[in-house]
Amino acid sequence: MRTTTLLLAFLHILGVSACGDDGPPGDAPADGGPTRDGGADRDGGAGPDAGSDGGGRDGGPRGPLAARHPGDEGIGADPAVLFHDDFETGWGRWDRPTADTPYLHMESGALAAAGEGYLRSTVTRDHLAAQQYISAASRVAFDRRVDTVYWRFYARFPNVAPNPHHWVRMAAGDEAWEASGRANTVPPGDEGFWFDFDANNDDVFDFYVYWHAMRSGRCNDGSTTPGCAGDQGTTYHYGNVFRPKGQVGFPRDQWFCIEMRAEANTVGTSDGSLAFWIDDELVGEYGPGRPEGTWLRDVFHEDGCSFSACGEPQPFEGFDFRTDDAVGFKAIHLDAYYERATTDRRTAALEERGLTVSDEQTILYDDVVVATERIGCRR
Repeated sequence: MRTTTLLLAFLHILGVSACGDDGPPGDAPADGGPTRDGGADRDGGAGPDAGSDGGGRDGGPRGPLAARHPGDEGIGADPAVLFHDDFETGWGRWDRPTADTPYLHMESGALAAAGEGYLRSTVTRDHLAAQQYISAASRVAFDRRVDTVYWRFYARFPNVAPNPHHWVRMAAGDEAWEASGRANTVPPGDEGFWFDFDANNDDVFDFYVYWHAMRSGRCNDGSTTPGCAGDQGTTYHYGNVFRPKGQVGFPRDQWFCIEMRAEANTVGTSDGSLAFWIDDELVGEYGPGRPEGTWLRDVFHEDGCSFSACGEPQPFEGFDFRTDDAVGFKAIHLDAYYERATTDRRTAALEERGLTVSDEQTILYDDVVVATERIGCRR
């Protein structure tokens, strides 16, 4: 395992692409599979420079929550915290599931990031042979809807294996809306929106975003007009992709800290934003005027792209996520969604690089915190 992990790291340093899966999206599941997005996994993209400190509109002079709660002691009782689970007390804090499933298991032992408890997600090739779409997901709704949310958790990928087709998800909506994760869908601006935080076969991250003003993958300009420039021949709306440049693939079989920030827009403007940090280092930030890039169909290429249809880079316009103030961030899904075809394709790409690929797609989770202020990694 150590030799394989070192080989992965060496390939990342060389900049070797893990997969050539770029292309038009596939169809959403049509055989009763999960409603989780069945769109393209656009592997092999670019990836980000650490930029500003990522301080959103809320600012906050008190410093991150983790600094005020060393070792995360008492962090769950902080008034800024919407949800906290260190997995030391079993399933009781999640809305669902409430007990172990075939794919999710509460574990205890030395592998935990801190303490003894952690959550293990495992989906095997045998699982996918029996069922082509699998969602290994836990979900929790907040006790209130909020306009700005931070989500921090620790993850560990112990095996060399394909990453999920789609990964964790943040959902926003009004009180009644529960439709996040539906493939090939434009959500109503006065009802809800969502984004996934995904990892491709190069072990780098992107936001995969659905909102009412999202772009279609049909035309170069993101519109849906038949006969348009670059017409793909059919109209589809899969998640719009934002993959920061300059990323280095995450380490295998080590815990690392992920934190995201999402800000809903002021209704009538495009001042919504997304950002993420890895081990407290800002990796990507998308908001009004930053970064510069080029839209091509439904992908925002930071610093532009080299295809003939690409225009000159322009400042990102920001997100017009919602058209009604009743829409706010309301739930997280600690999900790993797998598709048999994607796993087969990504496995073949890894094996072409000389890697021995595990039949178990396993992810470990620990120390989840969701809050209205910057959290930071555990001190």
